[in-house]
Amino acid sequence: MKKILFILSAMVALHASAEKKQGKFTLNGKVTDTETGFVLIRNLTKQLPDTVRIEKGEFKYIGQTDPGTPYVVTDETNKYQMFFAEPNADMHMILKRKEMQVTFIDGSSAQEVFRKLLAAQDPLQRVVDQMQQEGSKPGANRDSIQQLIMQINNQRNANFYRFLKENGNSEVAAFLIYSSITNERGIDATIADTMNSFLTGPAKTCFYGLEAQKSTNKLRAVTVGYMAPDFTQPDTTGKNYSLSTFKGNYLLVDFWASWCGPCKGEIPFMKEAYEHFHAKGFEILSVSLDDKREAWINALRQFKMPWAQVSDAKGFRSVVNELYPIPSIPKTLLLDKTGKIIATDLRGPALDSKLEELLGK
Repeated sequence: MKKILFILSAMVALHASAEKKQGKFTLNGKVTDTETGFVLIRNLTKQLPDTVRIEKGEFKYIGQTDPGTPYVVTDETNKYQMFFAEPNADMHMILKRKEMQVTFIDGSSAQEVFRKLLAAQDPLQRVVDQMQQEGSKPGANRDSIQQLIMQINNQRNANFYRFLKENGNSEVAAFLIYSSITNERGIDATIADTMNSFLTGPAKTCFYGLEAQKSTNKLRAVTVGYMAPDFTQPDTTGKNYSLSTFKGNYLLVDFWASWCGPCKGEIPFMKEAYEHFHAKGFEILSVSLDDKREAWINALRQFKMPWAQVSDAKGFRSVVNELYPIPSIPKTLLLDKTGKIIATDLRGPALDSKLEELLGK
């Protein structure tokens, strides 16, 4: 939420649903600082940009778009400006090509919605930029400057929530929520749920509205207090295990791989916990993210772990990665008897201590 415009290379290119009501829009551009050249225009739901020629200081682009779709106009160095198009829009833009600065744009109601947020946030961003420059100077009171920046960021967050409340039926809001969830490290499942609660009507069911909900579901999948989503995978014999298989017991879900040194370093602690607490109602399900079945099986022979071991041998393309955000391993979730997450990433003796708390010594 602290950032509204994100680095282009960090954006996730996603393919829009074919069921959406698409239509053509036109963007007429006037370039004030060059007569010739080109700009790149990219629909952020597409992988590649379109190259548009500048002739006599003008360019024209005709695109196929869904309602409230985010675009960027950019150059070869990835300087860019974002705008929102919609079917049947007749848009006009004034651009400084060398700075990749849009000084004027109109013709789209979705862009007008976006402009409301920019009008509230841009002045605050300029103040933050200025303060950061001041903070880099010798003798600057960095603690005081940082406190002021925090206050401004709190105001920006408040502005963002006010924008969502007032424009929750807009596809623009859906895109901004999706971008925040996928780009801001500080956003957890509770914050994501709060943001999604503002979406209504077309914003909730549009492409980015659905993607925002998917991203939120992934955050829930590794957050204490939420139910862990069920999945099914086979062991080495082909027998299937699901999380629901273990309901009625405390379950440690252990995401690991044979090539992961820290994962293997946790095995002695898990063995100790399993030996001590298994009879009291504690289970472990190890889910391998190996992409080579033979390497996984060899590791099982080596470490002789006496609990259920499953894998689809697809590595980080495994079905579990569709449900859980697992950027790195080891990753563990401790579930209660109903399948709710009660702790995450218990390493070393911390697992034993938590189980003592739950099941006694």
